Amino acid sequence: MSGSSPQPIGDWLLLVDDPDDGAVGYNGHYLYVDADFTDDTLEFKVETWATIPNAADSVLLAVYFDTDQNSATGLSSSTPDWAADAKPQSIGADYMMFVGSEPTDVGPIHTNVIFQWNATDNSWDSIGTTLSPYQPANADSVRGGISEATLGNPSVIDVEAIFICEVAGSNEYRDRIPNSGHATIDLESGSATQAFSQAAGVAVDEGSGRKVSLITGKELIEEAR
Repeated sequence: MSGSSPQPIGDWLLLVDDPDDGAVGYNGHYLYVDADFTDDTLEFKVETWATIPNAADSVLLAVYFDTDQNSATGLSSSTPDWAADAKPQSIGADYMMFVGSEPTDVGPIHTNVIFQWNATDNSWDSIGTTLSPYQPANADSVRGGISEATLGNPSVIDVEAIFICEVAGSNEYRDRIPNSGHATIDLESGSATQAFSQAAGVAVDEGSGRKVSLITGKELIEEAR
């Protein structure tokens, strides 16, 4: 469900109001974008329902950007040979921004990286570093930025996010923000169309230790080899 353009909350525009999924206390509550579109940097923030003990180890935020508003281009729900829990639901993602890392047996990888979709290989290519990543301990938010130039200076962007909780443990919880649909940012008008989640997210294979990389669409144990 989509609503009308929200008013700024302080320095932020609310993109998604996500329900309390309950599986992990610090699952995602709000997704915001910095309300100032004039400085060439788009900063995104997820606020959580509860305090995150150690954000650097406990959570991973992936923000997906559809810069041509075309679900037939980029990584989408119909992309073959990718696990469903590593794909956006309603957009074709041309870019992705990480705040945090993916864990492997050999240590964290892909820390605070920006990726561009490679349509030839159906894969993500690293193209830069997330701007000003913010992952404090004992706080209720994480955030990071990306330049409009990196995104190709689009006028409108469709946005989804995946917020992974307990990334360093044997189990994890993937919270889709929103749980269906997407938010839209209009950079020319300085506004956003808000998406409202109506149901809780999905716990991914809890207890099995199976973790799927958002970069390869395969299990992280395969990627580390």
